[in-house]
Amino acid sequence: AAQIEDGPFAAIDVNMGCPVPKIVNNGEGSALMKDIKLAEKILTSMVKAVKKPVTVKFRKGFNDQCLNAVEFAKMAESSGAAWVAVHGRTREQYYSGTADWEVIRQVKEAVKIPVIGNGDIFHAQDAARMMQETGCDGVMVARGAKGNPWIFREIRQYLETGEIPPRPSTEEIREMILRHGRMLSEYKGENVAMREMRSHMAWYTKGMKHSASLRCEINQVETLEGLAALLDGCMV
Repeated sequence: AAQIEDGPFAAIDVNMGCPVPKIVNNGEGSALMKDIKLAEKILTSMVKAVKKPVTVKFRKGFNDQCLNAVEFAKMAESSGAAWVAVHGRTREQYYSGTADWEVIRQVKEAVKIPVIGNGDIFHAQDAARMMQETGCDGVMVARGAKGNPWIFREIRQYLETGEIPPRPSTEEIREMILRHGRMLSEYKGENVAMREMRSHMAWYTKGMKHSASLRCEINQVETLEGLAALLDGCMV
């Protein structure tokens, strides 16, 4: 944490909710919910090591036999965490079923630091309903932003005015895909970026006309130029 503290970000977030097997099997991510003493040691040490806020995300629990989100939140607060984010599913659930927003409410009532709710936020109305039902201070959008970065402006406007802005036009979606491809290429290189854009393309164009052919043809694209040409041919 100290090594990266000078980076261009406002806080250092520790993900103690990751369910991926290679992370959990190494005792990391959501596995730390089974070892609250170790989690406490990690958070306390990080808070002491840096000046920027340290935050932590975790889940409802590890499984149905380990539902300890409230206890975990209290530990995080006493360790100096600036805020906590709670995903209303256990690690065993991964992303299946429905997120339990009740546990978010319980955490909010148990601590004084801000609580961010996470789980099943796919529309602006979901965000408003979560905040109303749980009293949480904010919402965290995850899968709901895949292929839909506009969800953030929609949530903000809905919370402020009760209205939702119009959905993006086909041209706006096309420009966003190209922007995404360019940024990804700058970060990871064109070859890797174009492979990763295959899944992003499916999310961006879900339900659109010609989306099936787009998902098929994107597999042949290897360059930004090829991506632009594909979009010009299918998204006009």
